[in-house]
Amino acid sequence: MQKPQIVGIMLVRNEDVYIERVIRNVVEFCDRIIITDHQSTDMTFDICRHLTETYTNKIDLRSIQSPHESALAIEPYAGTNTWIFGVDGDEIYDPIGLKIMRTHLLDGKFSKDWCVFGNSLNVVSLDFDNKTAKGYLAPPCRPTSKLYNFSFIDFWINSAERLHGEDIKFKDGYDVGLRRYLHTEIPWDTSYFRHLHMPFMKRSSQQKNNFIKTRLNPDELMKAVLEKNRAASLLKKVRVQVSRIFGLDWKNKKYRRGSLVEKDTTRFFS
Repeated sequence: MQKPQIVGIMLVRNEDVYIERVIRNVVEFCDRIIITDHQSTDMTFDICRHLTETYTNKIDLRSIQSPHESALAIEPYAGTNTWIFGVDGDEIYDPIGLKIMRTHLLDGKFSKDWCVFGNSLNVVSLDFDNKTAKGYLAPPCRPTSKLYNFSFIDFWINSAERLHGEDIKFKDGYDVGLRRYLHTEIPWDTSYFRHLHMPFMKRSSQQKNNFIKTRLNPDELMKAVLEKNRAASLLKKVRVQVSRIFGLDWKNKKYRRGSLVEKDTTRFFS
């Protein structure tokens, strides 16, 4: 049987602070990367376009009008011997660890798993001089890595964005419960599938340094734009902003669990 391919899918919007490092750290892990840029107004698209010239025939850069288009980009891989690797613009992976992970994937170590979750450090501060980061680990936080075995499914449709949604048709003998939680098996310091997650860090040069640290996701932004009832839309926006100010939004709840720890970041920025 032919070995699987690894296809990265990225949905980005105004990510120019970390986007180059994000891509460079995963480009050797992937056989192909599809980058869907959702109306960025900073330098994100230009940085990605420059990288397409560096990594010729490996990066497929697309400008999209709706997050749903990122889901459409990976629909053709359903039913094929492909691992789909979801990467966000605020996720910096350990490239040395990914070399080990790639070997494991191609050798079939995870061939019985539908999806694999790795280790995450949800960063609240970075010290580039001392090469350290402070943040909250998964576990106990929710893991944010997204690696799916598309050979298990016939289709995945009606997603608001890539790798989100419940409309998955599995092949006989497979189901959504076939998950591997590596972050519960391997500690952060020895993990080969781990990344720095930046939900509380400035991600765009256009982003103001204010007291609201988290950002809305592309699908959240679109829901606000598409809300037809203006009063309901305004109320929704107010509720969301208040929850973010007081740290009650879902990102704070899911990514600030457990103790604040400090970890070495040398391998992530080498």
